[in-house]
Amino acid sequence: MLSWRITYMERTAVPENGTPPAPAGVTFALEANIGLDAYRQLHREVGEEWLWWERICFDDAALRALLSDPATEIFILRADERWAGFVELDSSDTKAPAIRYFGLLPEFIGQRLGSYMMESLLHQAWRPVVRRVTLDTCDLDHPAAVPFYRRQGFKETHIEVRSAEDPRVTGILPMTAAPHIPLNRQL
Repeated sequence: MLSWRITYMERTAVPENGTPPAPAGVTFALEANIGLDAYRQLHREVGEEWLWWERICFDDAALRALLSDPATEIFILRADERWAGFVELDSSDTKAPAIRYFGLLPEFIGQRLGSYMMESLLHQAWRPVVRRVTLDTCDLDHPAAVPFYRRQGFKETHIEVRSAEDPRVTGILPMTAAPHIPLNRQL
């Protein structure tokens, strides 16, 4: 079994400034019709280092249903037309959209693209009825995740601990994924 600590966060402040200008060669846009294979590849490239496995476990029908749901919005960050990161936004609660996944490919971490991506996302997510934007992160994620979200105006609401079979042991992810996280880590 693998245990991890989830930190739930919310932002209740409307973005004050306009949408930030894109850095040279960078775009951030809603991807209207991402394919199953492309989504899985992007999810792996961004999340394997942090043991993101939940979407990888979805069979084709479940993933197709998620991606075709009008409440699911996939935004892709591109740098020089290459994938640099993505966001999965769940707008099923119109007053409190939830960021389900937010991440950069490893080679783009540390270039301030995360801040640009988050600011751009908040401007797109904050519609007139929105009262808050939520997200959750965990201690398997990048060590700078919680401080980054705090700098972006998110506050912690609560923390919980969860456990599941380690996705490296079950074969969902390769044994080489997230070498910095001990196999079957317990809290």
